[in-house]
Amino acid sequence: MRAFELLESRGVSARAPGETYVSDTDPSDILTIQDITVLPTEGDSYEDMDQMMQAVDSAIPDTNTRIDDNKPNSGTKAVILATVSDKDGKGQTHVRYIRAIPPQGVHTMWKTLNGYKFSKGAEQESIPIKPSDLVPDENYRSATELAQQIKAGSNDLGELGEVMEMAVDQALAGTNQPIPGGDKYYNVLQKYGGEYLGPIALMSKPNSVTGDTAKMMQQFGLNNFAGSRVMFPQDTAMELIDSVIMTQDGRSIQISSKISTSGGAASSLSGVYKQMTPEIEQRFSEGTNIIKLLATESSVNGPLKVARMLNIIDDSDIQAMANLDKRTQNIGDLQSERLQQMTQQQGVANGTQERPDYRVFWHTLTAVMNAVIPIVNANEQFKNAMLEVLNNNEYVQLVTKAVKQGDAVSMQYYTKFPAVFKGAPQLVNKTYFATGQKGRIGFKLK
Repeated sequence: MRAFELLESRGVSARAPGETYVSDTDPSDILTIQDITVLPTEGDSYEDMDQMMQAVDSAIPDTNTRIDDNKPNSGTKAVILATVSDKDGKGQTHVRYIRAIPPQGVHTMWKTLNGYKFSKGAEQESIPIKPSDLVPDENYRSATELAQQIKAGSNDLGELGEVMEMAVDQALAGTNQPIPGGDKYYNVLQKYGGEYLGPIALMSKPNSVTGDTAKMMQQFGLNNFAGSRVMFPQDTAMELIDSVIMTQDGRSIQISSKISTSGGAASSLSGVYKQMTPEIEQRFSEGTNIIKLLATESSVNGPLKVARMLNIIDDSDIQAMANLDKRTQNIGDLQSERLQQMTQQQGVANGTQERPDYRVFWHTLTAVMNAVIPIVNANEQFKNAMLEVLNNNEYVQLVTKAVKQGDAVSMQYYTKFPAVFKGAPQLVNKTYFATGQKGRIGFKLK
């Protein structure tokens, strides 16, 4: 298999597993790279287009949706395949036909996936959708000031900007009339917009926010939110709290925002551990120890220590990881038969081990983490400790529900107080790969 240099500034073929592309029109529509394949693997081209097409048909899994980036012709005799997973975890294979593989490689031949931008590039272009884009500081703002901030930040988004402006105005007014043209931004408005639209509606027209709002206001001794201001913590992607409302008399109301449908990104165990109580620790010692290790230890030590605790590995295996040259691509350099076997059994995409960014250390750590996950997810102490901590809270869950009506969408908001978490807490691996690692393990409620 031909190995190509991976450079951040180049195109689709330079992407590593786990890197993402975001839709030009819907920031919640995200594709995650699983594998990049260049065909043929030997030589610079097939003999003819038919031979190339046969190779493409054989390379694409039957379960994947095939998306041609361009049209093949008699002159295209090589191909680049980008295998991705969509936001629902379903597989897609994007296909880029080229005449031949040039001597310098293919990185400049496929700039981006059609209709999508490389996520780091999208961030650099500052598409203001997420709260962290629109509200880039931790200053407290009134509902009116926040509304103005959102409108100013989305002013240059074209049709989406117009839809967001109407959504903001309706949140301020406490109405939920259909917003024309909003159907195509249905997911954006729920997933991202709700984090600031919900607080605007709650602060300006609390009677328009159904659910436990009256109960919550009574608990905090409020008749209204006059004089209140809201702030968005900068670390919201890693914690359970998305915003904090400060009342006129100085009391804080912590808001956990979510959409009415299940799913979404994995949450960090850090926010869970910070709410751990001694009583919960005492009753679920094993479960809380797992949470503590994964939440407070480094992204390397945490999985290794939990694996040792669960007797998946032993101290000699941990020492072997410590002694391993972090640059090696040779599994034989790992001085542990158990870890060698786990690493060899940990599947990777075709060609991964020939990539210049492949590292045995990360491959092994991924194998260890993936061995830990099913055991922890079946651990009743872990499940019970997680749910007790999550539901031992005094913050408000503010839910956003978007309803499609033809080409329009209407926005509704309701509260749960105290915030209620149901389901089975499960670890999910979205951060460990054979080519690197991008943060601590997260969890979802399933």
